[in-house]
Amino acid sequence: MRLEIRSASLFLSDLLRLGHSLTDHQLQMFQATLEDLLRIHFNHHWFPESPAKGSGYRCIRINHKMDPMIAKAAKACGVNDSSLLRNVLPNELTLWIDPREVSYRIGENGSICVLYDAQEVLNSSPPSPPTPSSSNRHNNNNLSTSGSLDRYSTCKESVRGMDNFIMDRRNLNLDQFAPYVSS
Repeated sequence: MRLEIRSASLFLSDLLRLGHSLTDHQLQMFQATLEDLLRIHFNHHWFPESPAKGSGYRCIRINHKMDPMIAKAAKACGVNDSSLLRNVLPNELTLWIDPREVSYRIGENGSICVLYDAQEVLNSSPPSPPTPSSSNRHNNNNLSTSGSLDRYSTCKESVRGMDNFIMDRRNLNLDQFAPYVSS
């Protein structure tokens, strides 16, 4: 649970860092407070043998309204949560913190990106070519194109893999990607 919570708190702290509105001390305090709050919140809702169980309870959600856990952590470091929402964090963010996997989505129709995958950490000897994502339970929006982007295991890798697809003259009409642009 600690690795998953650390991954989520680092992700949110990095988003806040990008906004240049918090000091390093505030960021550290936000991250530590959020980790403590999540650890307590998840205490009886963590099921490693059945990771999907309790997933909704462990979900952090911003939907034009601040998630209470983020608001409490922000308040602890002296930041008004409404200023975070307006100035730094996305208006719509979903962060799933499950046993062995942490993933997020920005926007209602955005792609699901994996932040932490315990299986990849265990198997992370030398880098290997991208393989199909084995944990795609939150995302049913795989692109099926002549470029076959499904073979990439993370969002970052899929964007890298699109270079050849986009550079191909047959694919210059990008209207097909409109549904994948997050709001």
